[in-house]
Amino acid sequence: MTQPLKNTIFSTNNIREKRTRGATGDTHMSEENHNIERNHESGSIGIGAMIVFIALILVAAVASTIIIKTAEELQQNAEQTSSDTRQQISGKIALIDVVVRATGDELDNVDANDDGAPHITIMDVIFRISSGSSGIYPPDLSYYITCEVSSSLGMAVDAGLFDALDLNTEGDVADATELEAGISYLATITLGSTDTTDDDTLDTDDTDPGCAARATQGETLNMRIVVDGGGETLTELKIDSLTLGTSIM
Repeated sequence: MTQPLKNTIFSTNNIREKRTRGATGDTHMSEENHNIERNHESGSIGIGAMIVFIALILVAAVASTIIIKTAEELQQNAEQTSSDTRQQISGKIALIDVVVRATGDELDNVDANDDGAPHITIMDVIFRISSGSSGIYPPDLSYYITCEVSSSLGMAVDAGLFDALDLNTEGDVADATELEAGISYLATITLGSTDTTDDDTLDTDDTDPGCAARATQGETLNMRIVVDGGGETLTELKIDSLTLGTSIM
């Protein structure tokens, strides 16, 4: 009876040892699993941080590209504005005088509206190249003269090239000859016909009229001289007299 009891006690001890060993193994596996999970979380955080870092680099690259492009555009605009300003300052003419050269009577059927009043047909413009201006040639000059014809026809415009002549000889200055500052030149302007139908009346049948018939005594014309690629010179022509050689500036 004693031997079976001993076997029972021994078997109970073995079971306890196995349970203790099993518990230790479970704890070890739990720690390993915890470490694996922690490493996995750390790896996920690292990947997320790298994605954010790469995104920041891309945003910075795009922003720097936009800033550089904007700076280049601003620089180009500033250079263009500076160039235009220099051209306008250094490319102008100075008007010395405008005088009556010839008169006429385009509307010679003097009626109740006095449409047949004498008027200027040709005027001489004396000018110089403004100080500091250079690179101006005769083909670079043009003129515009505006006037009001009537309520039905509205405004009229005379326009053309501003041919430069030698003031002393009235000979043409060659197109390839640069106009020099300090030298006086002459330009002759012939006003366009206002009565384009030549019926001695001004009505809606007169298409593209000029300012000849409106260059009468007491009237005012606006004249603009333009230098191609340069500045403009604007003046009012006040016609106080039709006497030949009279100034109308």
